[in-house]
Amino acid sequence: MKIKDLKQGIGVQIIAGHWKDRIGTICQFAFGKIIIDIGEPLLISEPPEYLELAPEDPLPPGWEEVEV
Repeated sequence: MKIKDLKQGIGVQIIAGHWKDRIGTICQFAFGKIIIDIGEPLLISEPPEYLELAPEDPLPPGWEEVEV
């Protein structure tokens, strides 16, 4: 994706790199990379070309699927 198409708070899916196939929310932009919250106790940064818009979330707001 192009960085101009991305906004804070939208859901994205990572399509390349170490975190491939993870879905998260954009937190902020820093030094040409995007800071993403992936629902774990860490934030990751990825370049915009590794991202695409996430598919529509089937869970209601406030719910999240986790592995136990």
